[in-house]
Amino acid sequence: MMWDTLLSPGILILVSPLLLGIVGLLPDRLANDCPLRMSRLVQAASLSGVLVVVVLLLAALTQSSDVTTYQLFGAQGGDAWASAFSVMVDSLSLTILALVALLTALVARFSTQYLLGDARHGSFFRWLALTAGAFMLVVIAGDLLTFALAIILTGTGLNRLLTYYSQRQPAQMVAHKKLLFSRGADACLLAATLLIGFAAGTLSFEGLAAAVSRGELVHNWQLHLAAWLIVGYAVLKTGQFPFHGWLLQVMEAPTPVSALLHAGIVYSGPILILRTHELLLADGIALVLLLLVGLVTVTLASLAMLTQTAIKSSLAWSTAGQLGFMLVELGLGLFVLALLHLLAHSLYKAHAFLSSGSIVDQLRAPAPAARGPVTAGQWLAVLAASALVTFGVAALWGITPATEPALLALGTILSVALAQLLASGQSLGLGSALWLRLGGLSALVAAVYFGLHSLFAHLYSGVLSPIPHTAGVSEYALIVLVAAVFLGLSFLQSVLIPGSTAPWLQRLYVHLYNGLYIDLPVERLVYRIWPARFRGTHRRAA
Repeated sequence: MMWDTLLSPGILILVSPLLLGIVGLLPDRLANDCPLRMSRLVQAASLSGVLVVVVLLLAALTQSSDVTTYQLFGAQGGDAWASAFSVMVDSLSLTILALVALLTALVARFSTQYLLGDARHGSFFRWLALTAGAFMLVVIAGDLLTFALAIILTGTGLNRLLTYYSQRQPAQMVAHKKLLFSRGADACLLAATLLIGFAAGTLSFEGLAAAVSRGELVHNWQLHLAAWLIVGYAVLKTGQFPFHGWLLQVMEAPTPVSALLHAGIVYSGPILILRTHELLLADGIALVLLLLVGLVTVTLASLAMLTQTAIKSSLAWSTAGQLGFMLVELGLGLFVLALLHLLAHSLYKAHAFLSSGSIVDQLRAPAPAARGPVTAGQWLAVLAASALVTFGVAALWGITPATEPALLALGTILSVALAQLLASGQSLGLGSALWLRLGGLSALVAAVYFGLHSLFAHLYSGVLSPIPHTAGVSEYALIVLVAAVFLGLSFLQSVLIPGSTAPWLQRLYVHLYNGLYIDLPVERLVYRIWPARFRGTHRRAA
């Protein structure tokens, strides 16, 4: 009986976070005396999470339930607090837990050489372990209170990592700004937690979904307000417009910290949306707000990214844009595709940051000479060809706009992406053989995308709502808006911006390089709300 309890999924899923917490609580002096051993401990503790996921997935083959919530302290009673302090073992938590565990191990391994010889090398691994362990609790949280407490702990640890070079005033300044936005997001989350607890009588994600399915949201202003607060949390935590400045300015931190943030921790907003998507679907307005904010962020970030000269700055704008795109997907109700996007972008961003040092060598390699920017007629031709490939491949998978209207927007976006691939071939003047290769590659990309969409829809059918099969006038208006914005962005990127000599475009280039100066008034407001003094001296290691 004791072994059954110790080996229950609810205990096993806590192994990696607990081991990381133990490593993080080791004395600072001991950690700095043996940083290489600390690195190995962090890697081992992280990879134990991958092993646990494998064990639980094998055990799940004999289980009939897709979702299981485990109370950590055996709370009793019928009030909301009885559902607090729980973990959720389902396909969503296991997938993201494996991702975070792998990411933490890679960051720890990379940091072994990156910070070699630093006097506080071991202290870095302490805070890395504490931050990653807390974020794993975010991923596996079964209720809003556990999620909130875990993300607050994560933010505290991340703040120490961001100010690792504490003598650098810019690092202190961005950590100060980020901390204010994080505390604002935490306040939104805690307020939503209280409202849901009082209105629905539960804090668990399963209980909330059940309450929504019973129709308890229809006339309950508290749950509507909670839905909007959750959207506010997601916007602040993901660095969306107009709060994106801190996400772009964390480059004073070590590169491994940037990788951990941009490939992992910044996704807490989308994770919470996925966990509470039933509530947001029932509210309706909350998802529209999410979509609009994401769309504005995508527009700004996609254009600003092209103007950046620093590699890490370009990657930061890319993260903001991809997170905005993710919120657009969530706003359209494409929860499965948003999860697929989260996983793929996390892996890409981790690789991009951890390999950013080799970009210089890649840029030194000779590149094919371009014949000039693509004309409007050529762009329209490749866009039409891409749309034909995209929607043709989707039809082969049984995915059509008639059955899944929201995929009109995603199909248009994929067509735009493939059009840019084909346009690159046009600008380079490739021969017919290479054109055929590009066409085949485009078809392959579309097939993989829609194939993964079908696979994820099947794998996560028990925890994520399917793509809506109907749409009204307002839904189609949003779909058309999203498609139009991405078409416009593609046109600007492919035709107008590269090598343009028009004076107004050159001025626009400069303004976009500075992010349209949107962060300046926001930063002034931050320091007016929460003044701070910064010193360029070392802080005593914690």
